[in-house]
Amino acid sequence: MAKFLSDEYFKELEVALAADPKWVESTKGVKTSILIAANDVGQSYVLAVEGGVTTLTKTPPGAQTEFSLEGPYDAWARVAKGEMDMQSAVLKGQLKFKGSITKMLAYRERFLRIPDVMKTVPKEY
Repeated sequence: MAKFLSDEYFKELEVALAADPKWVESTKGVKTSILIAANDVGQSYVLAVEGGVTTLTKTPPGAQTEFSLEGPYDAWARVAKGEMDMQSAVLKGQLKFKGSITKMLAYRERFLRIPDVMKTVPKEY
């Protein structure tokens, strides 16, 4: 079982997203990138989507992406456990969002699938 937000966890998340029919179907016509960062533990990954194919690549903090979601490990853990949804985490300032709000609203349902899949990946905290 992978430690949450470890390199192994992100590899398993990539496999889980690729195997999730709702995610794959909803991202077929999408090309975007999202920085997922837990700054307090030094983990930053770019989730890149193009035509239904998703990759997660380790990156230095502050990488340039279309969108970013950054916050502490504890906030990400609460999202992954289902204790707080991602939208609430952003609205409460637990996770910091950067990017076009207009485009985010168009992608909203797709992006909210990410924490749903995160919950399914076996992990230890």
